[in-house]
Formats: sequence, C-alpha cells, structure tokens
Amino acid sequence: MKPLLFTASAIALMMGTAACSQAASHAETTPPVAMETAAATPDQVKDEHAADLKEMTRAEIEPAARDTYTMAPDELFASSLIGSEVLNPVGEEIATVADVWIGEAGDTPKLIVREGGVAGVGGTLHAIGLDSATIENVADEGEPDVRVTYSEASLESLPEFEQNGVDDYRLASEAMGTTASLAFGDTLARVNDFIMKTDGTPEYVVISDGLAATTKFVVDADTLTIEQGDGDGSLLIDVDADAFAHAKVLPADQ
Repeated sequence: MKPLLFTASAIALMMGTAACSQAASHAETTPPVAMETAAATPDQVKDEHAADLKEMTRAEIEPAARDTYTMAPDELFASSLIGSEVLNPVGEEIATVADVWIGEAGDTPKLIVREGGVAGVGGTLHAIGLDSATIENVADEGEPDVRVTYSEASLESLPEFEQNGVDDYRLASEAMGTTASLAFGDTLARVNDFIMKTDGTPEYVVISDGLAATTKFVVDADTLTIEQGDGDGSLLIDVDADAFAHAKVLPADQ
C-alpha cells in the first residue's frame, strides 16, 4: 500500500505545480488594464496652444546674442541736438535749437529754432532748412555746434513756426517718450530717441521693447509711421518679427 500512496501524493503535487505555472504564465502575458483619464476640454487645449505659440514667438524674436550699434563720427542723437546754441556766421549766438522736424515720408529735415525766450520758454519759433545750417559734433560728446547762414535780423524775418496740435509727432521731442505699437503681435514699444546724420537726415529710431524695458534697440527710421489726427495722432513701428530679431542694441551708457 505504501508505494500506491506515494504515487498518488506525487501526482497531486505535480498537478498543483503545473497549475501554479499556468497561472504565473497567464499573469505575465495579460496586459494591464488601462486607467481611464479625463479628456482635455477645448478651452484647455486652446490655452495650451496659445501658451506654446507665445513662447515660440518670443524665442524667435529674442536670439541668444545681438550685435551692438556703434555711432559713426557723423551721427548724433536728436536729444543732444535739442537745446544747442545756434550761431551766426561770425560765431555769435542768435537762437537755440528747440526741436528737430522729423516730418513724414518724403519731408525735408529741418531745425526748429527758438529766437529769444528764456531757458527754452517763450520767444519765437522758426523752421530752418538743414541746407542753411552746419552741425558739427564736439569732442567731449556734449551739445554739437550749430552754425547757420542767417544773421539775427534775417532770422527774425522768417515766418513763425506753429505746432500742429498737442501731439505733433512730426517733431522729434513729441515722438520721444511716446508709446508706439509694433507691427507684429500685440507688443508695445517706447520711442527713446532718433539717430541722425549731421546733415539732419534721421537714420534710425531708438526704441525699447515694452514700457518698462531698459534695453534699447536700433531700427530704421523709415519704419516709424506717424498717423496724424485732429490735434493728436499715433505711432507705429512697422517692423516684422524677423527684422526686430536682428535689430542691434544700443550700449547701456548711451
């Protein structure tokens, strides 16, 4: 009887082992049950897309490094020209530079000079063509020398210049410090200054990207579009994202 009992026990043990092996094999080959997740709402998808697009756009217009703009010997800032003394042919002061006429596309640059007045207040304004003036930079980067072909008497005989409304953006001083729209996106910029040739031609406009930004970019002056209204107007920097991405920066000390 003992051999028979041993055989039955062995058979039972073998059957149990086989069952366990089949169960383990089944567990290994059966894929796990996927957990269901809530689908993103259309608003969430839209917000994520907008965030990705905004990040991509900023990355495109903000390269790792930009070239620095270097002023040429025959270039000057409009801000440094305003307030300069105006000298007659023999070197006598007869007026001061009150403003620079930037004008609109195709306009001839002019100096707006103030004859009489005190500390930039009062007096009479006259417009002088740059063909009647010579502008020379000075060595210490102070106010440039401005010499004109007019005598004091002939200057007084010129017609009086009248500003066209409060926001007359044809004048450099009116545009400087004003908010302008950039043509791409919904970005705002601030007009800081103009870079001019000593013959009076405005070459570049200096802007900062954003109202509180400190970095100053140099873009072509003809990108500044002035939209005049009745006594006011608005400014647009007509430059695309690619051109702005390659705009040079002005050194921090200028």
